[in-house]
Amino acid sequence: MKQWEESITIAAPADKIFPAVSDFARHSEWAGHGLQATKVGDGPIAVGTQFATTAKLLGTQREQSTITDLTPPTKVAWDSVGALGKVHHWVTLAEQGGSTVVKKGAEMVEPKFLAKMTMFKISKDIPKGLQADLANIKSNAEKSAG
Repeated sequence: MKQWEESITIAAPADKIFPAVSDFARHSEWAGHGLQATKVGDGPIAVGTQFATTAKLLGTQREQSTITDLTPPTKVAWDSVGALGKVHHWVTLAEQGGSTVVKKGAEMVEPKFLAKMTMFKISKDIPKGLQADLANIKSNAEKSAG
């Protein structure tokens, strides 16, 4: 299905960036659309951990997100299911000479009717959102590293 990915270089090591991008409770520090995430259940965060999320995008979006990959400090991925359907998300980190290339992406895996009807708008908005999220991740990481 439809996939998007953006990247940015951050002047900080991956192990300093990874905690902010892998902890859903901290996504509101950098994610757009007023994202709020609440962990479902007890125990440590691992593959299979679920979060109830709420964001403001085409109205209020309530989703269930499940971590599908947690490989410190190089990758975190999750699937979100909500009104638009199932969307796979990921953040990857690759160190390069003292900096880290961070990539953030999304793939519409199982679009529902709403997503299909608004795909033109979604296809314009998602890359902008990915870029804004990456800029916020960079700003936060470079502030804490500096």
